[in-house]
Amino acid sequence: MEKKLNYYIVDACALIVYLRKEEGEEKFCALLKDVNNIFLMHSINLGEVYYDTLRVSGEIKAKELFEDISKLPIKIIWNIDITLLELAGKYKTRFLISYADSFVLALAEQEAAKVITTDYTEFESIEKTNLLSFYWLRKPKVKNK
Repeated sequence: MEKKLNYYIVDACALIVYLRKEEGEEKFCALLKDVNNIFLMHSINLGEVYYDTLRVSGEIKAKELFEDISKLPIKIIWNIDITLLELAGKYKTRFLISYADSFVLALAEQEAAKVITTDYTEFESIEKTNLLSFYWLRKPKVKNK
């Protein structure tokens, strides 16, 4: 019996967790090893990882980033069509999220995929609507009162 494929959209913060070996990296590695998992990431969100690497680690590391990511089983979606723009617009106007994160959600809806993330601030309210599914790489940080 053939196993069902699982589709995942990789959010920028999830890829950063993996690249920096932060808390949650082991969960992401386990997902990456499963041949029944398909990973997609939009180039807009890859751009977030690029500028974050540029800011934190400098130009050389940022340029190496593309080679590092090319070794991972993540398909980068480079194009934007009208359907994706409309979906991104729907999420951006409905929720208080960044424009880049609206593409994560749009791609997740378009591909019927689960979002891999650590970004509770942006996505927790969306998860509560049951519009999309999320795979959290780590638990939210508890705020001190």
